[in-house]
Amino acid sequence: MTHAMTAAGETAPLDFDTLFETYQTEALRAAYLICGNRADAEDAVQEAFVQCYRHLDALRDPEKAKAWLFRILTRTAWRVSGKSRRETPVDDLYAGCEPAGEDAEAPILRADRAAQIRRALARLEVKQRTAVVLYYYNGLSVRQTARAMGCLEGTVKSRLYHAREKLRTILEVDFDEI
Repeated sequence: MTHAMTAAGETAPLDFDTLFETYQTEALRAAYLICGNRADAEDAVQEAFVQCYRHLDALRDPEKAKAWLFRILTRTAWRVSGKSRRETPVDDLYAGCEPAGEDAEAPILRADRAAQIRRALARLEVKQRTAVVLYYYNGLSVRQTARAMGCLEGTVKSRLYHAREKLRTILEVDFDEI
């Protein structure tokens, strides 16, 4: 069984329910951005959490639970997205993220910009897209992203750099067409 340190210095088990409740929303968003559609994302998240449940005792350091989960999720999302390329709009992944007290046009503009970014992300190579999702959307460090993707930190930095350059180009072209 996996354990976490308590304030008293004792070890407390890291239970699956806590892992699931803590990361389910982030995992679905990450899987969606990697896979490109909700159906595949849900499949990937479900498979990843099943693997986590089965192998929870393999997690030696509970402080690394997020990186461990996202490594499993990343690999699963790559596999699932490779099987299927269907598209389903998923605007509700960003629901509830709007700040209160703004004019009526702001949510529309934000939704339009989010859609542009999702379309641009979809045009990235899958490993670049995964690095962007894990680093920017899920807040993993370069080191955690490298662990999740199973590569070196320098590789993550390179993928992030090239992804940013490609996204800049894509978004500038999209913006000029408006």
